Amino acid sequence: MTSIFCFSGSGHSLAIADYFSSMLSVPVNTICRDTIPHGDTAIVVFPVYCQNIPAPVKAFLKKLNAANIVLIASYGRISYGRVLFEAQKLVRGNVIAGVYVPTGHTFLQGNTDFDEAAFLPVFERIKAPRTVSIPKTPKSLYANIFPGWRSRASVKITKSSCVNCGICRECCPANDTTGCIRCLRCVSSCPHNALTFTVSPFLKKYLTTHYCDDLVLYL
Repeated sequence: MTSIFCFSGSGHSLAIADYFSSMLSVPVNTICRDTIPHGDTAIVVFPVYCQNIPAPVKAFLKKLNAANIVLIASYGRISYGRVLFEAQKLVRGNVIAGVYVPTGHTFLQGNTDFDEAAFLPVFERIKAPRTVSIPKTPKSLYANIFPGWRSRASVKITKSSCVNCGICRECCPANDTTGCIRCLRCVSSCPHNALTFTVSPFLKKYLTTHYCDDLVLYL
């Protein structure tokens, strides 16, 4: 049995997971604090945050023990670091495919388009699984220096016209404000558009001056 697991804040990773869901006719399981891994083959889709694996995904990967695992990391065309290499170290089971997928950036509110044709070899590998070794790609020396704090310092979330419906609290993967990972799921989930965000001038300049559009496939 094949299962799809996805963590997505603003929809980029979810769009990829939904594509696999439509192709394989299996539902998408949202990765959260209580997600229980299941299935012989697990497809895990998640975004790259500051060249790191989001904390909820890291916790999930440590629990994951599937026979065959497909790791798919979406990144906002800045840098993917070495998150697939790090993810492979966390899981128990054979990683049979890994993909870095360029998508829109969460903080730039880019669209969720991606190259569907690039995934066709992954479906063939699922049918005929074989272990793949994901290489240790370059990663910034600054990536592991308080990434959560840097995100919170650079991205401000503002609340206005809130009706206290509680949806943002229910969907929050961090479950509090001090541990906010700036996934912006609260912003995208608010039915009243009561939440907005702004990025610091320094981060805005960085996001618009660094660009990478590589789709990398490991089979």
